[in-house]
Amino acid sequence: MKPSYLISVILMTAVGTVACGDDDEATPTATDPTPQTTAAATIVAPTTSAPSADPAGDVLFADTFEDDRNGWGLVDGEFGTTSYADGDYVWVFTGSGAHWLPSVLGDQYDAGELEMLDVVVRADVTIDNGGGVAGVFCRETPDTDAEWQWYEFVARDGYAAIRRTDSESNLDVLAETDDVSLPMGEPFTVEASCVDGDDGTAQLTMSVNDEPLLEASDDDPLDNGVSGIQAYTYPVHDQIDIRWHEFSVTQSS
Repeated sequence: MKPSYLISVILMTAVGTVACGDDDEATPTATDPTPQTTAAATIVAPTTSAPSADPAGDVLFADTFEDDRNGWGLVDGEFGTTSYADGDYVWVFTGSGAHWLPSVLGDQYDAGELEMLDVVVRADVTIDNGGGVAGVFCRETPDTDAEWQWYEFVARDGYAAIRRTDSESNLDVLAETDDVSLPMGEPFTVEASCVDGDDGTAQLTMSVNDEPLLEASDDDPLDNGVSGIQAYTYPVHDQIDIRWHEFSVTQSS
């Protein structure tokens, strides 16, 4: 597994298809997270200050995006750029999708030192331009019919979804809604809980701005894997401008 440039490749190549809109919209593209970082890890001490919200459990990883010390990566390519500005991690891209994780977590996964099975993943983000979605993902792990697979929790004004997705553009919508108001240019918080239940299923919940929004279960749960941030353009290859303010992964209590 490579460092956080998993997303850079996605920005650069823009292949596949992953729906990011309503059912009656054309299915947009997905991305090809070839250089993804997947990691089976142990607890990671935060290398930047913890997010403002009180975590439910131990903080496994946190970043306020002051700089690239955690190895998310800086990209300047045909389909988009990533940079740091004014305390934010800034994405501007037309490459269909961006699936990103920090290299420090990828390195831990590769070393067999990552423990992020039952976690709460949280991001503060603003979509400044574009009709696509943004959010977080958990449990990125190898797949049998694709290189990687993960659970993603994405939203935009008028749409939100929990999905099981892989790097070959196979997408399974586990829950979705069009009842969400997220005005363009205003920051919002996406929080996802990925926890295995006593019955052996993955229990997945999504909150937006600290209000419960969606829940789903998966009776074939993904295993321990890396968490990160995710976005898709809509319509496909239309530009989307995103600012990530904070990101954290905490142990589910």
